[in-house]
Amino acid sequence: MNTKQLKNRPAFGHSLKDMNNGTYALRKQVINIIREANDKGFNLPRIEVRIVSGGENINCGYAYLSKNIIHIHDKYITSDKAFLTHLVLHEVVHAVTGFKHDDKCDLMCPIIPNKPCIDKAWNRFTYYLKG
Repeated sequence: MNTKQLKNRPAFGHSLKDMNNGTYALRKQVINIIREANDKGFNLPRIEVRIVSGGENINCGYAYLSKNIIHIHDKYITSDKAFLTHLVLHEVVHAVTGFKHDDKCDLMCPIIPNKPCIDKAWNRFTYYLKG
């Protein structure tokens, strides 16, 4: 399946949110974190961002490995900045590098820590993208 088809294909029982002012505002929060990464010198490829809702699973987000596509669940975008940064960086690592989960790594563990640390997330992100 090509990238154009995947970016609009939700998984895990989720559905894509219709694009409107509210969804656009949520998407912009995610994109701002990706822009911050580029401002920090990561020079990421274009990453397709979609906002999803629903689903029986409790996925905060997911990525298509090595396809530069991430889907973020709408109810987790309004979380605190540290949580959202951790979530987005985690999914970007999947989307860009194809790296899978690692239970021994704070950033790439499948479960986000109760109190994620932004500095630690950026540090681990650097390891995966520049390491």
